Amino acid sequence: LDRAGALPATVPDLHTFAFFSNVMSPLWELEPLEGAVLKLADGPYYPFLQKELDHLVGIGFLEVDSLKLTNPTRGPGQLRATFRLASLAARRAVDQIAVLPDEVETLRFLTELAFSFANIKRDSRVAAAIKDATFSNPAISDDRIIDLGVYDDPTSNDASVRAANRFQKYAPAGVTLNRAEKLSLYMRLITRRAYG
Repeated sequence: LDRAGALPATVPDLHTFAFFSNVMSPLWELEPLEGAVLKLADGPYYPFLQKELDHLVGIGFLEVDSLKLTNPTRGPGQLRATFRLASLAARRAVDQIAVLPDEVETLRFLTELAFSFANIKRDSRVAAAIKDATFSNPAISDDRIIDLGVYDDPTSNDASVRAANRFQKYAPAGVTLNRAEKLSLYMRLITRRAYG
């Protein structure tokens, strides 16, 4: 997200990006970091990710860019924060991870995804996740866990990857879409759906 210019990011942005990275990783033949996500009416949520975000702020890898108190019409106010990578040490750690042989392909995938994600208007990112083929499955109600198929066959259970692969059907004769193109086309599709 930093490389794509998508920081500072809100907490919902980070959970949404994590959702897209997990749901689209089989397109890159990568295993999702998390095999399930909590489907909430207001978007995807990862309890473990939230705990890790708090930890990364505590150790100085992330910094709070802004902090606002919301004034909802009902119920108590909530703190809303935006985050960015903090110190030079955090950037060095990220750069070191990027040269590890097992992480090179993951970095390519996350970079492609981050640039597509950055093109979504900030206030529409969660809406894009809600419109995602996997997240919007009507068979899974809110406040339930969406199994991303990690324990079975991720590519057969992942409606998002199936939708991205379906773009090949519409490509001109003799044109083979690569995985980055499929990812970009899919992210554009759900972005358009989020915009209404």
